[in-house]
Amino acid sequence: MTQRGRHRAPGRHARPKNHNVPLRSAIVASAAVLLTGGITAANSSETPPPYIDVAALVIDSTVTYNVKEHTLSNKVVTEETEIEYVTSATEDPTIAAGTDIVKQKGETGLAEITYEVKLVDGNEVSRTEIGRVVTAEPVEAVVIRGTGDPANIAVAMATAEGKTGTKSGNKEYAKLYINQEFGWGEKQFACLETLWFRESNWNHKATNPTSGAYGIPQSLPGRKMATFGDDWRTNPVTQIKWGADYIEKRYDTPCDALDFFYDRNWY
Repeated sequence: MTQRGRHRAPGRHARPKNHNVPLRSAIVASAAVLLTGGITAANSSETPPPYIDVAALVIDSTVTYNVKEHTLSNKVVTEETEIEYVTSATEDPTIAAGTDIVKQKGETGLAEITYEVKLVDGNEVSRTEIGRVVTAEPVEAVVIRGTGDPANIAVAMATAEGKTGTKSGNKEYAKLYINQEFGWGEKQFACLETLWFRESNWNHKATNPTSGAYGIPQSLPGRKMATFGDDWRTNPVTQIKWGADYIEKRYDTPCDALDFFYDRNWY
């Protein structure tokens, strides 16, 4: 007797076989499609980006592209670029606020930068710096920044100007003026005081009998001081302004001018 096995009919609620593909497997499969053939956009109305990042495409299924339709390439380029300089500022309460005196002019530097450039169809889409050589270091700008009360300083300047015509008054005005105009403090005024004492004893009417040099700074000829005022023969303020400007342009500071004077007995 042959015994037949029983076959249970599937129940009404029997669970069907699982045909779902795991999400990770789907992503890997998508990546394989991306690498081997065309990719169709989920939203074909969007313009695809020019650079093809396969990993990004696998993650973002809304991006579509056909790798075979584009040419990818790399190149290395070297370009010269400027390096910005920094500014160092020192605050000075003896100088009127709003006044910046440049003691050293800033200069930009230069550098040669090498990049690796990625291109799609000959068009640059990204670049990465891979090397840098500085060919000229930037020069720091040095500035004295006034923080003093402008009204008070203006009163002090006017008061000192009213005292000019005497040796002490000429010195008092010169000390204030060179600080406000050039940022020359106590040390530089001490050099200027010595220099102009040797030249004219701070007498705005002093005349050199041999050369004809005239005034507090002993301008030669005296009429050069007319660039600061037609009253150069009689006004100590005009002479002081011209003399300080001459020193700044030719020697940079009164102390440098005094050193030159000691070497040659003129400046």
